[in-house]
Amino acid sequence: MTTSSTYPFPMAGIDAAEWLRSWQSLWRPEQLVQPILPGWTLNVNSNNSTAPTTEADVVAKHSYGRQLGRICDALDLLITQRHGATAKDKRFADFLQMKHEIDAIKRDAAAARIEQMSSDLALLRTQDNQRYELLRGALRAALDD
Repeated sequence: MTTSSTYPFPMAGIDAAEWLRSWQSLWRPEQLVQPILPGWTLNVNSNNSTAPTTEADVVAKHSYGRQLGRICDALDLLITQRHGATAKDKRFADFLQMKHEIDAIKRDAAAARIEQMSSDLALLRTQDNQRYELLRGALRAALDD
């Protein structure tokens, strides 16, 4: 038996070190792609980021959507505190209009999820009454908070 700096997997001809490097690339991508909206994608790579791995770590914790949402919430607060709900400056007015439209989309999506939950509960009620009663109790407890 000979020793080597690389250990091929038996009978596979695969270099273990190379195999580990290929798996490591899955955890530290050279390029980060995160869909924001259907049909939209942001690509982060060494061409458009000075620290793509740092950016990948940030996005893993706080998505671009979450970052933009928090910035919009803060900007909305600052504009309305300074200029009121109907800002005269068109740039601020346009931003506030966009923010209100986004908020409406979020409310509609939340309502749709609740409507889906209602349908799902009705299904459980007819097909798995024990689970239905358990979830119904949990929902009532959550709503009473």
